[in-house]
Amino acid sequence: RVMTLLVAALCSLWGAWLALMPLYATGEIGVSTANYGLLVGALGAGGVVGSAIVSTCNRMFGRRQVMFANILLTAAMVAIPAVSTNVWLVGLGAFFGGLGSGLWVVSSRTVSQTLVDTEMMGRYSAVSRLFGWGSVPVGAAAAGLLAEWFGAQLAFGVFALIPLLVVVPFLREFSPAVAADIKARITTVSDTP
Repeated sequence: RVMTLLVAALCSLWGAWLALMPLYATGEIGVSTANYGLLVGALGAGGVVGSAIVSTCNRMFGRRQVMFANILLTAAMVAIPAVSTNVWLVGLGAFFGGLGSGLWVVSSRTVSQTLVDTEMMGRYSAVSRLFGWGSVPVGAAAAGLLAEWFGAQLAFGVFALIPLLVVVPFLREFSPAVAADIKARITTVSDTP
């Protein structure tokens, strides 16, 4: 449940970013419409890098820390445009968001497949995707309203605060003991012929 709600909160940030960035980038930042694709491409580049390094990161730092890093990286994706109109910094934030996404998806799938019983996996996946994908348009709509009333930078700023709401529940539920249990289960399964 906590991971599902966490995903919903973080996906709302993606909805906010994707809804606000086209006008923000081509307006306040001054990116040409032709170059806007490069800015969005930073998301994809970060995702590719995150997916490529996730196994190494999990071995070096542990899944708990890697997943926690995603919370911070996703926060940076919306926090940077809240405080800067520098296209390079906003692009770096986009790269960070994509990087975090690549790290999160692989790690969280491993965790859920380890903790959720096989009989419940279909239901869990359906509910998780409903909350995750369902929060994207909610985040987009809320960000659009905030931007219309108070400006895009403030809207980005509000969404940059959302990760603060999920840090404590994440760290409490995905405790070091839970992380050690997951690691032990994965090691047991991988050692089985």
